[in-house]
Amino acid sequence: MTSHPDNPSAPALRLEDVSFAYDSEEVLRGISCDIAPGEFVGIVGPNGAGKTTLIRMISGMLTPDSGHARVDGHDIAHMHPRERALRIALVPQDERVVFPWSVTSMVLLGRHPHRGGLGFEKAEDFEAAEDAMTLMRISHLASRSVLDLSGGELHRVLIARALAQQTPVLLLDEPNAHLDIRHQVELFDLLARLHGEEGRTVVIITHDLNLAATHCDRILLIDEGRLAASGSPGDVLREELISRHFGVGVEVRTDQESGRPVLRVLRKNRVPVSS
Repeated sequence: MTSHPDNPSAPALRLEDVSFAYDSEEVLRGISCDIAPGEFVGIVGPNGAGKTTLIRMISGMLTPDSGHARVDGHDIAHMHPRERALRIALVPQDERVVFPWSVTSMVLLGRHPHRGGLGFEKAEDFEAAEDAMTLMRISHLASRSVLDLSGGELHRVLIARALAQQTPVLLLDEPNAHLDIRHQVELFDLLARLHGEEGRTVVIITHDLNLAATHCDRILLIDEGRLAASGSPGDVLREELISRHFGVGVEVRTDQESGRPVLRVLRKNRVPVSS
C-alpha cells in the first residue's frame, strides 16, 4: 500500500519546527524533518531524549505546542481520528490490556477504521487479520486470550493489529524490546520487506543500533529533544557521535558485503566487548 494520492509531491511525513512540553518540562525543541514515501527510518537516542514523545506526535496522540506535524500534507492534529487511522498505524511501546480478547479479536481491532461506525467485520477484514497473524507467526495463538500471553507474544499481537490496519505509514515504538533475538531479526526483516515490496513508510524507535544500521534507509538521532543528526546509517552511526550522545565508546567498522556500519561497544579500557 502506498501513500494517499491527495498530494503526490508531499513527503509522507513532515515535521515543521515541532516543540512540546509536559507542564513546564520542554521535551521536544524545534524539530524539523521530512520523511519520504516508502522510506524506512530509525529513530535512535539515549533514554529520555524525546523519542517516544516524537512518535506520539506523529501518530496524533499528542498535539505540538508549536509547529506542525503533517502526513501527506495534512496537519495531523486537525485530522478526523478515522481518517488519521487510515493513514497511520502505531505500535506503542507498552499497552495495558484488561479485556480477555482472543488474539483474533485483538488483531481485528486494526480493521475498525476500514469498517467505520458499528459495522460488522467483512471477509476482507478477516483476511487482513489472518495475513497479519501469519506474518507475525502467531496463527497458532488465534483462539487464545491475550491475557494468557507472554510479553513477547502480546507484543507480536499488537504488531499484527497494526499490520492488519494496512496503513501507508507504520510507526513502531521499541517493538523489539519485548522480543527475543530471533523475533527481533524476523521483525526487522519483515519491516524491510513491507517497505521494499509494498512501499510502506516505516518509522521505528530502537535501541539496537546494529539492527537499525542493517535495515534502515536513514537514521534520526534525537538527544535532549533536538534532532542531533539525520542521514544514512554510515553518516549518523559514527564513533564520535555515538560517544557524544550516548556517553559510551564504540568501534565502528564497515561490513564488506553490505557496506553498512557494524558497531561494537568498548569497555572503558577500550577493549571491545565480546559479541
